[in-house]
Amino acid sequence: MEAKKVLVKEGDVAIITCPFCRKTKKQSVAPFKEKRKRELRIKCSCEKIFSICLECRKHQRKYVKLLGKSINLSQHRKSRDIILINISLGGIGFNPMKMYEIRKDDRLQVSFSLDDSNNTPIETIATVRAVSKNYVGCEFNTTESFKPTLGFYLLG
Repeated sequence: MEAKKVLVKEGDVAIITCPFCRKTKKQSVAPFKEKRKRELRIKCSCEKIFSICLECRKHQRKYVKLLGKSINLSQHRKSRDIILINISLGGIGFNPMKMYEIRKDDRLQVSFSLDDSNNTPIETIATVRAVSKNYVGCEFNTTESFKPTLGFYLLG
């Protein structure tokens, strides 16, 4: 059985649900977080053993496949096509359609449409926080007006 991702909330607390009996419990994961241990094997009171993977992030990610565009405001200012592969209230992860130079801390203007009933357009400035092969992780500007719309989208 594949390890189920469990989001670690503020205060280093995770809500763990047994995939066999569906019992749920809150558990402090601070000792594991300090040791940077992400994968854990859990033994439930029903005697079944299962694996979880701790996700230590502020906002839960939703995996998507959305077309968009990015303009690197820190460098060349050319428009590039991208494929968003995940989104959260805090930012996005994407793959560029064609490789191009992009560095940590570059500022990007990013535009895409959500795949909701209104095809809600989103245009924002984001800062690059991670670059790995053909993956780029970005953090949104913290004062964005679209966050309520995005929050509703992420619940669906």
